[in-house]
Amino acid sequence: MKIEDLDLGKTWTAKLINNAALTPPQARDEVRELLLEAGDAERDFRAGQCVAVSLAGPHEFGQQQHVRLYTVARTPAELGPGRFTLCVRRCSFLDPYSGDRFPGIASNYLCDLAEGSELPLAGPVGLPFLIPSDPYTPLLIIGLGTGIAPFRAMLRELFEERDWQGKVMLFHGARTGLESVYRADVAEISERSAALSSVEVLSPRPAWGDREDLSAAIRSHQEEVWKLLSEPEVHVYLAGLNWVGEQFDIAMAEAAGGAEAWAARKDQLKSAGRWTSLLY
Repeated sequence: MKIEDLDLGKTWTAKLINNAALTPPQARDEVRELLLEAGDAERDFRAGQCVAVSLAGPHEFGQQQHVRLYTVARTPAELGPGRFTLCVRRCSFLDPYSGDRFPGIASNYLCDLAEGSELPLAGPVGLPFLIPSDPYTPLLIIGLGTGIAPFRAMLRELFEERDWQGKVMLFHGARTGLESVYRADVAEISERSAALSSVEVLSPRPAWGDREDLSAAIRSHQEEVWKLLSEPEVHVYLAGLNWVGEQFDIAMAEAAGGAEAWAARKDQLKSAGRWTSLLY
């Protein structure tokens, strides 16, 4: 999903009700959850949809308007009319030439935003992660880092509103357990629902800055994952950075016996409308 390809519509205003840390102070990455209230109480959101944060410039490198998308983690269905949350990781970027590190414009603005502030937003945009009507449908969900945010809302709908009976396999996590957000929510749902099987994916060498090893996690559950993906009605959902999708493809090509076999199965899922991804 490219921002420049989206019709963001008119800007509207939300008020920040609460800005709380999801990670402890000793975590390498800081992730925060912002509780917002739309001025229009009828504005609604679904799991998988995003809002656009637009910050007026000028910014460095000549940007007049800095726009970033953030997925909705908790929806009005849980929080009440007009209320929703965003899950934001404080970002910085390393200049490959100078070696200087610069703070991310939107993420740092949001992480530092004071309660009571008003925030200009647009959207929601993007396709929601629609849930099949048949509660016995098997689901495979991949959401690493803040990519777990849309699935926080989705899991609630599955197991608190719909009493889901189909097999649900979730891969989630971060570089370390300290940075793994919503892990308590996932654990609580897993404990009371036999239908949910969750696998926490962590980095094998977090001190070196290595990413979470999704390929290894899937490999250790390869038979179970491939069996699930072979189900005729299975739905697949992915969210996170682009490398998550790349690692997933590598692991599944191995499980399928080759890249061509996996590409064919993936095309089948897409053609049948049973593949939804939000990678950025």
